[in-house]
Amino acid sequence: MTLLRQFWLLILFTLILTTACNPALTNQQLRTSSLSGGSFPAVYLYRDHRSPGGAVGVDIKDNGLDIGTLWDGTYFVYHANPGEHLFTATADATSTQNLKLQPAATYYVEVRVIRSQDIFQPTLSVVFDLQGQAAVQNLNRLHYHE
Repeated sequence: MTLLRQFWLLILFTLILTTACNPALTNQQLRTSSLSGGSFPAVYLYRDHRSPGGAVGVDIKDNGLDIGTLWDGTYFVYHANPGEHLFTATADATSTQNLKLQPAATYYVEVRVIRSQDIFQPTLSVVFDLQGQAAVQNLNRLHYHE
């Protein structure tokens, strides 16, 4: 082999090795990383294991847009634009919670289900950070919008 050909093979090998070792970001990773950092607030919506009606799913909406369903012992993280938001929880009945989301802030919203006669009534409550952080540690994470 000539010296020039060896040089080009070495360059080609180096390019292939460099490309293989650098992970490329997928569109989903780019979307998630751009939403999780910066000025987007994070809302942790969770439902603990103690909630009555464990087999009943609670549909969650933000300003009328379906963002996920919470089951007994689950949570998900929702990244939204800063500003006014109306969160709605629906099972047999409906409950709402207004939140004004600040840039780069983190919020924890506990979803509970109360059984009244034959109706499962969801409730939404904003909780303190430490309470929310402790609660989600023992729950199963759902990956909506990530």
